[in-house]
Amino acid sequence: MRPSLKMRLGDLLVHEHMITEAQLSEALNVQAATGRKLGSTLITLEFISEPQLLRFLAQQLKVPFLDISQRRISPDVSKLLSEVYARRYRALVIEDNGDSVLVGMSDPADLRGLDQLAPILAPKRIELAVVQESQIMAAFDNVYRRTEEITSFAEQLHEEYQDVEEFDLNSLGDETSDATVVKLLQSIFEDAVQVRASDIHIEPDEGLLRIRQRVDGVLQEHTLNQVKIASALVLRLKLMSGLDISEKRLPQDGRFNIKVRSHSIDVRLSTMPIQHGESVVMRLLDQSAGLLSLDETGMPAHILKRVRSIIKRPHGMVLVTGPTGSGKTTTLYGALSELNQQESKIITVEDPVEYRIGRINQVQINNKIGLSFASILRTALRQDPDIIMVGEMRDQETVDIGLRAALTGHLVLSTQ
Repeated sequence: MRPSLKMRLGDLLVHEHMITEAQLSEALNVQAATGRKLGSTLITLEFISEPQLLRFLAQQLKVPFLDISQRRISPDVSKLLSEVYARRYRALVIEDNGDSVLVGMSDPADLRGLDQLAPILAPKRIELAVVQESQIMAAFDNVYRRTEEITSFAEQLHEEYQDVEEFDLNSLGDETSDATVVKLLQSIFEDAVQVRASDIHIEPDEGLLRIRQRVDGVLQEHTLNQVKIASALVLRLKLMSGLDISEKRLPQDGRFNIKVRSHSIDVRLSTMPIQHGESVVMRLLDQSAGLLSLDETGMPAHILKRVRSIIKRPHGMVLVTGPTGSGKTTTLYGALSELNQQESKIITVEDPVEYRIGRINQVQINNKIGLSFASILRTALRQDPDIIMVGEMRDQETVDIGLRAALTGHLVLSTQ
């Protein structure tokens, strides 16, 4: 039996004093002009918040309201419903309980959607749950990955080059195969951007190629049997980074920019010779995403309050620590955004300068010409700063100068 409301949503909300008659009348007028659903219209007009509305609907329909932001959802379970229908009806299969499935929907009152989903998921019975739309959309990006597309391009590339002993500049002359390399890399980058990965690792091993992505600080692995294509990927990435493609014995560092859909991605690339070829690690920085405020970093309210209190002190040192990809730099930039006022001079020492911020003096290190963290930090202290941000403190000299700055009236922000 499908759940249903005993009254129309608007009348029900007024009856339960969630909104007023005047607010409902205004929302209905806006709805008539825009064609949007009443619930979305009420949220847009800020007459009610999305969590308030969904909790209310869940209570009225006698179904659970779930927070899936920290919940691990099996892709195999979610793929019981194809991506086309999942995105169309904003529906996510959360659990498979044998004869039934738990389906989360952002609009549980969408009876038409439920009617469409029932035969698709048959013979399993649908148990409904209410989930915020933003959480469902984020789950879609993690569940419906591009792994099949990546595998398909890898197989195609392997077939095109199956008679070639080793990829080199001569093998790149085949326009068809060259295009396949580009498509494979594009697919890898699109998959990484989709799940908001901070790093991509390409690691050839004996008999297989590992492509790993760091998401929320944890590496997720996808393996390919076509290990031979690893040298083609490395060669193409070196060309994109302007590196020496003939040098395979020494590590190299480079960078390039790539467009992925509407995103502009800055890529920092590092190569390293390993037993079965060259390992490549790429740090991704999405310039299109913009800076996150401290409110958007996901910190609990009581911790956020303490952080704001600390960064507003006139002097001292604040260190943000954590594993790779955990959001250290993102947190520091969020703090700088709040501190960036006309009465304060801020200098940053970074490698590289990740986001460009007006009014802040940002310096990028260049060890080749002697611009190290320590040397720039020493000069920065003569520039009369109020706040200094050091990208990282990993040597004794930088730490010593940073501590002295914190003790002499400066606020120093850094990571370790």
